[in-house]
Parts: sequence; structure tokens; C-alpha cells
Amino acid sequence: MSRREVAAGALLALGAAALSAFTILRGYGPHDEGLMLAWARRIADGQWPYRDFWSNYAPGQPLLLAALVKLFGPSLLWWRIVRVAIDATVSVLAFAYVRREGGTGWALGAWVAVAGAMAWPSGPGPTAPALALGLGALLLARRAPLGAGALAGLAVFVRPEIGVAAALGAVLEARRRGAEGGAARVAPAATAVAVLSLAPFAIVAGGAMTDQVLGFASVQDLQRLPFPLDYDEGFDPNKLLEFYLPAILVAGSALWAGWALVRRDGFVLAPLIAVGVAYLLARTDEFHLVPLSVVLAIALACAAGRETHVLPRAALGVALALVAIHGLERRAGQALHPPALAAIPAPAADGVRTAPADAAALRALIPYVRARAPGGAPVLVAPPRYDRVRVGDPMLGVLLDRPNPTRYDVVQPGVVTTAKVQREMARDLRGTPVVVRWLSALAREREPNGSSRSSGVFVLDRAIARGYRPAARFGDYVVLVRR
Repeated sequence: MSRREVAAGALLALGAAALSAFTILRGYGPHDEGLMLAWARRIADGQWPYRDFWSNYAPGQPLLLAALVKLFGPSLLWWRIVRVAIDATVSVLAFAYVRREGGTGWALGAWVAVAGAMAWPSGPGPTAPALALGLGALLLARRAPLGAGALAGLAVFVRPEIGVAAALGAVLEARRRGAEGGAARVAPAATAVAVLSLAPFAIVAGGAMTDQVLGFASVQDLQRLPFPLDYDEGFDPNKLLEFYLPAILVAGSALWAGWALVRRDGFVLAPLIAVGVAYLLARTDEFHLVPLSVVLAIALACAAGRETHVLPRAALGVALALVAIHGLERRAGQALHPPALAAIPAPAADGVRTAPADAAALRALIPYVRARAPGGAPVLVAPPRYDRVRVGDPMLGVLLDRPNPTRYDVVQPGVVTTAKVQREMARDLRGTPVVVRWLSALAREREPNGSSRSSGVFVLDRAIARGYRPAARFGDYVVLVRR
């Protein structure tokens, strides 16, 4: 690689990092971000996922975050810095892959689309690092099949479905160039790395790992959202693009698949696109757009770069442009219209800010709860009710610096809404001095899915009502103390 290529890669990385980083201190995710940080703290304290706490994720990403907790202490900032670096890495890998397959011009288009897709929404979940590992595997497949397999195996350790898709793609990439011997080495390498990395957790947890990670799929329908097709707001190009982006991504995937079948080319990216489509259809919210947006942008750019006919190339280019415009438009809006924010009053915040009303409530709540749960005593952060649950707020436990008395940081329908789990949680609640009810509109929102239906199980709510009384309210937080 020449100095010029290194300099160009560095500039692309810096551009993508800047696009990702300017909102690094804005807001926090009570559920998704709080969940990953709560798990990271548990692992840093010596707990094992699946055995000691319930987790529906592969162990790779919580383990990485636990290492950050060990190095820097509980923090909302350090994972964000790592995420910016990952965002930049994914965008540069996308550029490198498309440049090799479709030329520099289309590679720049893919870089813009991927940088925008990775920049928002940001979160500490496993999707971003799995995409980085998966794209790295595709790039290495031709000249270093063992390395490609190893990266795909690590992706399995982080996010299994993306890792398996990356391994299949790497096999196809090696075969496409006639490297049958290399293709034969990718799968064993991926399998070996995945098995070796997952084995300690499977051995310690036994069947609980499979039950939680794979079993969660049986209750995911409770959170599925209707596919957005019926737009009923006024004419606004930005809102139209945002509303219909899921449909655009699915249509773009069909367009690319048709091109690949006609040209008998490009099947390397098919496994990752299939995973992206399935992930998007599982729940069509902004977080589930990211994998398909990234991989489809790469696939469209590669196809357009190899297409010789004007009309198909134009159609592929338009689909790519829509993905890029969506990502850039969102970031432009966030740059031009910054929200009013105030510092989160907790050491773990490390400068991260939230809405002023939430900051004011936390400023009163945190010392109040700590005084009533001294010495690291556990505190249960509860949703408005346990028979009907949308999301929880495990982030509050991180900000309070107090452990969860139960092993369920995951507050989701089908998990904590069952009688078996609620009985277990009620037993674990004994001796807990404080319960905080989180009554945010985010927790009370009724979605058009199974989360809006009562499970008919009131075991835990009744236990809380018997054992605790309201003591104070600070904004969205109601503090309950033992009777």
C-alpha cells in the first residue's frame, strides 16, 4: 500500500469519525445502553453471563465493554469513543471493498452512505463491531483465508448471525477468484475461533446459554412493529424518506438480488444482505436499519461499478443515493438543531448530557436513593408495571452505582412478564431497601404489538405493593422504600 493510499484512508477515517462523533455527549439510552453497561459491570465484577445474569446476546460485546470498565471504571463515554473508531473503520473497509470491486468513484459513494448509516443511531450493542469484523473477513478472503475465517469466527462471538453470514461470504469470495484451497480453509478457521471463544461460556452456563440466546427468538414477536407503508403526515421530503427508508432498503435489496441473478455476480454479499433484511423485518425501528443500510450500500455500489448498461446502473445508483441522503440528512438536522441539554449528575456520565428536566430529576434522585441504599445496597429499577412491559431503565442502576438485586436487567415482554421469572425476582427482592419506578413516557408508550397486552401475571407488582410504600417522586422517578 502506497503512502498516498494510506493518507487517503486516514482522511476517510477522520471524515467518518467526525460525522459520528459530534453528538458523542448527547443523550443516553435508558434501555439499550443501560443494558450493555449493566452487563459489562457484572462481568467486570466476576459474574458470568447466562449463569449469573440473564442475557439474550452473545458474550463478545459485553466482554469488550467489561474490559473498558476494568480499565476506566463505569462510564458512558469510553464505549462511545470506541464506537466512533468502529464507525470510521467500517466506512473505510466499505470504501476499500467497493474500490476493489467497482472503482474509486462508486467507493466514495458507498463511503458516504456507510458513514452516515453508522453515525446514527449510535449504541454500545454488538452490530457495529460485528460489521467491522465481517467486512474485514471479506477483504481478507482472497489472500489470507485463515485470517478471514478467524475474523468471521470473532464476529460469531460478537453477533452470531452476522458472523455466520460473513463466513459464508468469505467462502464465496475465495471461490469466486478460483481459490478453492483458500475457500476450504475459511470455514474451519471460523468454526474453530467461534467454538473456542464461546466454549468457556457454554461450559460454565450449560444449557442456559442456548436457552437465553436462541430462546429469545420465540418471544421477539411481542416486539415486532408493523412494516411502515401508510404515511399519513403532510408532505415533507425528509420525513417521507425517513418513513419509507425500510421499504426503500427492502426494494433496494430486491433490485440488487435481481441484478446479481441476471449477471450471476456479487453473491458474496448475499448472506449479509439476507441477515440484514431479516433483522430489519424483526423490528422496523431506526436501530434495525443499520446492518442492511451498510451492506446494501456496499452491494449497490459494487454492482453499479460493474454494470455496463446505463439504465440498470442508474437504478442502482439512485438506490445508493437514497441511503446516503437519508444518513446525511439526519446528521445535518442534528448539527443544525442541537437540543437543549444539561450534564448528567453522576460520575459515570463523564460529561454526557441529557434533557434539562431529566438532569434536574436525577440531581435530586441520586443522592436521595444512595442515602437510603448505603454501602452499595441493591436497588431495583422497575417499569410502571410488570404484567405489561415495553422497555426498562437499567441505565439508572449504572448512574446510581447500585446493583440490581435480581439477575434480570432485561426488562422486556416475554422475559419478565412470566410467572416463573416474577416469582424468582420477588424472592431476590427480599432485603432490597429501595425500589424506583421509572414512569417515563418511553416506558408507558403503547406499541402496536404484544408488548401492549397484559400477560395477566401480577406476582412482582403485588410483592412490591406489599413490601414498599411511596416515599418521594422526582420527575419520572418514584422512590419506594420498605414498609
